[in-house]
Amino acid sequence: MSKASGLIRNITILTGLSVAAIHVINRIETGSACSEKPVRTREDKTYNWRYGIIDYKVKGYGSPLLLLHDLTIGSSKSEYKYIYDELSKNKKVFIPDLLGYGISDKPVMTYTASTYEDLVTDFIKNVIKIKTDIIATGATAPIVIKLAHDNPKLIRNIIMINPLGLYDQNLIPSTQTKLLKILINIPVIGTFIYNMMSNRSSIEELFIKDYLADPDSFDTERLNDIVSDYYRAAHERGVFSKHAYASYLSQYMTCSILSELQETDHSMLIIGGEAEPNITDNIENYNYYNSAIESVIISGTSHLPQIERPEEIISNVEVFLSNE
Repeated sequence: MSKASGLIRNITILTGLSVAAIHVINRIETGSACSEKPVRTREDKTYNWRYGIIDYKVKGYGSPLLLLHDLTIGSSKSEYKYIYDELSKNKKVFIPDLLGYGISDKPVMTYTASTYEDLVTDFIKNVIKIKTDIIATGATAPIVIKLAHDNPKLIRNIIMINPLGLYDQNLIPSTQTKLLKILINIPVIGTFIYNMMSNRSSIEELFIKDYLADPDSFDTERLNDIVSDYYRAAHERGVFSKHAYASYLSQYMTCSILSELQETDHSMLIIGGEAEPNITDNIENYNYYNSAIESVIISGTSHLPQIERPEEIISNVEVFLSNE
C-alpha cells in the first residue's frame, strides 16, 4: 500500500470515528433534555393541522384569549406559564405550541411567516371557533398584525409583548442566511451545531444576557424552572427540533407589515420591557404607522416580562381587555 493510500485510509477512519462520536454526543444531548415524558392533564389537547399535530392547553371560561409564544430557540407555551392560570379566571385561555416548537410536530420543511399565519387562522376557525383576543411575543407579533388585516373578523384585540422591530421585519433571506439554514439542516454535523446553540448552558446564558433585566436578583428556582422548559422544548422530537430554528435564523419568518399596520383598526397594545434593546424606538415606529396603538413599559424587565413580572402583565392585560 502506498503512503498516499494509507493516509487516505487513516483520514477516512478518523472522519468516520469523528462523525460517530458527534452522533453519540447528539443523542446524549437529546436524552439529557428529554429524560422524562411531559405530564399530560385534561387541559392538554391536540389539533390535527394539515402540516402536523399541534399541542395546546385550554383552561377557563368566558371570551377566548389566544397566547402565542415567540419563535426563537426553545420557545413554547411555557413562555406563558406564570400568567396562564390567573388569566383563565376570567377568560378561556388557549396556548398552543406552534408548529416546529415544543411538543407539537416538527416536520422537515421551511417555516415561514405565512406558515404561522395559516396555522393561527385555522386554529381560530377550527378550535376556538369565535372571535378572539390575542397576545403575541417578539417575532410572532407582526404575523398577528398581518392575520388581523387579512382576516379582521377573527380577532378582537391585539397585545404585543416586545414585538419585532419594523426594520427587522423587512429582512429577507440572503445568500449567507440560506447557507446557514442548509448547514444546520445537514445530518449529524448540523445537528451538532444546533445542539451547541441549544444546550442548557447556552439557553441559561440567553436568559441572563437577553431575556432578564436583572438576572442577579431574579429568583434562582424560577430561573432553573424556565431554563429547563426551554431546554426541553428545544430538543423535543430530537433532530427535528432544529428545522424551525434554522428557518428563524435564516429570516424566513419575517414579514413586512407597514401597510397592514396602517390599515388595521383593531385595538392594539404594546407591552415593552424597560431593558429590551430599542424598545422606545420600536414603539415610536409602530405609532408612526398607527397612532392608535397604546403602549406601556414594564420597569425591571427585558424581553420576557411575562416571566419577570407576571403580576404586572396580568394587570395590564386585564385593564386593556376590560375596555373593549
